[in-house]
Amino acid sequence: MFRKRFLRILGVSLFCLLGVLLPASIGRAQTSIVGTITGTVTDSSGAIVPDASIEVLNQNTRAKTTTKSNAAGEFVVPGLPVAVYTISVTKQGFNSYSQTGLELHPATVATVNATLKAGGGVSTVTVQASATTVQTSTPEVASLISTEEVYTLPLNGRNFQTLGALMPGVINLTPDSALGQGNFQGTVAMSINGMGSAGSVYYLDGVFDMNGATATIQPPPDAIQEVRVLANNYGTQYNLQGSSTVLVETKAGTDQYHLTAFEYLRNTDFNARNFFAPSALIMHQNIFGGTLGGPLAFPFRRPKNPQTFFFASIQAAILSNASTVTGATPTAAMREGTFSSRIVNPATGQPFPNAGGVYQIPNGLLNTNSLALMNATEPLPNYVSPSGGITNYINVNPIYTRTRDDEIKVDHNFGSRTRLGVEYIESRQLYRASYNTILNNPFPTSYSVEPSECQTGHITLTTTLTPSMVNTASIATAQLVATIDFNGIVQQNQVPGFTENLPFKGGYNQQFLPTVAFTGGWA
Repeated sequence: MFRKRFLRILGVSLFCLLGVLLPASIGRAQTSIVGTITGTVTDSSGAIVPDASIEVLNQNTRAKTTTKSNAAGEFVVPGLPVAVYTISVTKQGFNSYSQTGLELHPATVATVNATLKAGGGVSTVTVQASATTVQTSTPEVASLISTEEVYTLPLNGRNFQTLGALMPGVINLTPDSALGQGNFQGTVAMSINGMGSAGSVYYLDGVFDMNGATATIQPPPDAIQEVRVLANNYGTQYNLQGSSTVLVETKAGTDQYHLTAFEYLRNTDFNARNFFAPSALIMHQNIFGGTLGGPLAFPFRRPKNPQTFFFASIQAAILSNASTVTGATPTAAMREGTFSSRIVNPATGQPFPNAGGVYQIPNGLLNTNSLALMNATEPLPNYVSPSGGITNYINVNPIYTRTRDDEIKVDHNFGSRTRLGVEYIESRQLYRASYNTILNNPFPTSYSVEPSECQTGHITLTTTLTPSMVNTASIATAQLVATIDFNGIVQQNQVPGFTENLPFKGGYNQQFLPTVAFTGGWA
């Protein structure tokens, strides 16, 4: 009795404390994606049956949640994790009622109307729930990608958004290309109800999972339980910024140990050559990892009645993606002042000396400082364009992306009325282009580097105080830290013979190379 009272007091105290301490930005960062089971208990004549005992059994963890029907014969069991459930209804003087195989999806309300027959024996009426049910308790229009579809169907890039076209009203905006693993380079590829990629908001286990119009953390398919899309007429708690909401629910531990491992491979040897590339472009992709879940016990022996469950996943993605960038660079003759077309001395306005159709700039007029910078940062030509023109350089170096995703989730049941859930997900990524993407510089001597890190997590305590009152106290966080930087030849001390005199001294001015821009045909 003391324990039950303590847990009730603890739940109320946490709710009040979090309501006072949590800032509004954190409070809006999480929404509920748990399910609810509701229903009515009647007898064979249709009369209501109050005070009937209802037991909800999670078939994955064997965890039980109990309640009673009220004076109107109605009952509600909210805050249930996504799983398959068995509902049992008993009342003295009646035969018991049981419904098995009831699938509960994210943010859904399942209705179970139990009919008890008068009796007193041990007879039980058992009903098998339908695999496909029409939700009548809430008005939203929604569609679902099940764990079987996410896990078994081929995914280009192992991103669950590839399956978006399977749902009504959803279009995959990039059906002909592989999707990445999220983080700072993540994309939103699902267009829902014709609203475009910016018309959706993503939640991962109830936590806001967006960076502007980009979905950040993309869990591996092996860690996803379900993906549910709320397309229309849903509750305001899910309408933070978009016209549609995508709820991604990851797996949780069960009462049995499960271990998986995977490897996804793409390779240059399997690719065709790009028409404009001299050889097959480099394309290497390795996505590998695994998952482990089950009851948590010490010393790691399965307990008879487990109350704590864990699920962990890890995925590493190594991608060398094909890239083709072209540009123009001065030839060796040009770097010595020799040109085949007319060139004018800007100081006098007169053309340089011409001998046999070749114009020559005198060596004394060549700026050694500019030559040093050009020779260090702009390679010699390596390409002849089929269409002619000044394009004479091609960069076919790949773009490298390294991503690692880690997740740990722990759920603990404090009896049949209180559940605690803790989860932490981290995604680290290193993106390295083959050229300077900001300055649109095609040469590999300087290139863009973008390291980033995403983290999300939450702690949720759900307490059933009375059959008509349930309290959920939670705190969540989500963040993305990204750096846009350059690497390669970017500092003055990397260019021998180069000096720069500026009217202001110190700091970055004397450390990094200047940005040089040309108008006209040369960039």
